[in-house]
Amino acid sequence: MKFKYCFPLLYVTLLLCACNGQQQPEEEAGNIPADNDNGEQHEEIGDSETEGDPGAEEILERSVEAMSEVYSFALRMETIQEVHFNGGGFRTKTESENEVTTEPFAYYEDTTMVDEDNDEEIHMETYFTEEGFFTHVDEWVKFPADVESDIRGLSEYQQNPEQYLEMLTTQLDTDSLEIEENEDHYTITVRGHDEGMLEVAMSIMENHDNGMGMIIDDIMSVVDVNEVIYEIVIDKETHYYQEFNANVDMNIEVEEGESVTSQQIISTTYESFNEINEITVPEEVIEDAEEINVEQELDPEPGAGAEEE
Repeated sequence: MKFKYCFPLLYVTLLLCACNGQQQPEEEAGNIPADNDNGEQHEEIGDSETEGDPGAEEILERSVEAMSEVYSFALRMETIQEVHFNGGGFRTKTESENEVTTEPFAYYEDTTMVDEDNDEEIHMETYFTEEGFFTHVDEWVKFPADVESDIRGLSEYQQNPEQYLEMLTTQLDTDSLEIEENEDHYTITVRGHDEGMLEVAMSIMENHDNGMGMIIDDIMSVVDVNEVIYEIVIDKETHYYQEFNANVDMNIEVEEGESVTSQQIISTTYESFNEINEITVPEEVIEDAEEINVEQELDPEPGAGAEEE
């Protein structure tokens, strides 16, 4: 399968919200240019506040600031995906348990994906630490150093909450924003902003012309996002994320002129804040893993991988 070893990389990128704060323009942190539509909307969020009541901008700012101080957390993610094409379709369910540390950035994922129509199951493990980036599907493999370096660059957003907030709001269509206040949490619902998401993806490609940029470019060339709706649940006392959920509707080009429709429901729950001390890669994983060539995985020679599905 063409993207077999790219899924772990894209997943860890999502953990970092697909932004590289270190490479942002040297404008005042947190401010989006006035001639940017997202910037105008960003200002409108603040205008919607009522006196004594925090508005969406303030809630997001507090949450981003609070999360930037977290040095570790765990999360559980469930993804339901339905794919439709001429003559049929299928449904998969993916469940993953993850541990993350931020200083230094490290990550462990244990994932199970089930094809509910054929009752087939795939298990995957991933480690990302200072010792390297390893993943296991059929065997342990290691991503090359340039891909690992790109991800470390992405993790720099942890050090600049203002720039992360700017990149987050760039991806949101704030005209559609709704806030619900409950006894112990806020729920923010908002649609993704197509142009803003494209801007973030382009920024990654421009600043990472090796493994990461090539993968994002390759994915963007076959994926057309129709709609994304986010739901962010924020604890009122700590301002930590409790949940980060999304509904994603997109078309994926599988062959020239042919595409499939994919709907995903992604549910993410955060827990165990500041309770994880260290993530280490087992010695047997380091010894057994063989380094892969990302370029060949994305663009194999004619005939290569022809037997793979």
